Amino acid sequence: MIVSGEDEESPRKCTLKMSPGLGFIKNVIIDQHFAQRGRIGRILAGIAQNPEILGIGIDEDTAIVVNEKSILKVIGSGAVYIIDGTDITHTNVSEQYQDEILSIFNVKMHILIKGNAFDLNKRAPMEEEKTQ
Repeated sequence: MIVSGEDEESPRKCTLKMSPGLGFIKNVIIDQHFAQRGRIGRILAGIAQNPEILGIGIDEDTAIVVNEKSILKVIGSGAVYIIDGTDITHTNVSEQYQDEILSIFNVKMHILIKGNAFDLNKRAPMEEEKTQ
């Protein structure tokens, strides 16, 4: 989980602090108050450092419910942002020059609202009706 990082500015290399989360969902980074506090840069920095995991940004008044088949369902009035870095082709992440702005190519993002779902195993969005 993200412990601290700058909001509402261009993402910077290695300025994000993370710690183990609660362990409910494996191989994801979750950030909250996502759109309201401009946290896209924080999660992009986390994904650049850990491209094999998914980033999940959750707006205020919004939540996710994950079932036993690893299908994530969105509830609430806001959006959920899924950031997938598995196809990253370039990033300048390194310990050197930590305050430089992050460069990252080929990141995939999905924006989900109530009624949408996401298969965490397949890394694919879907309409909720198809998850029944």
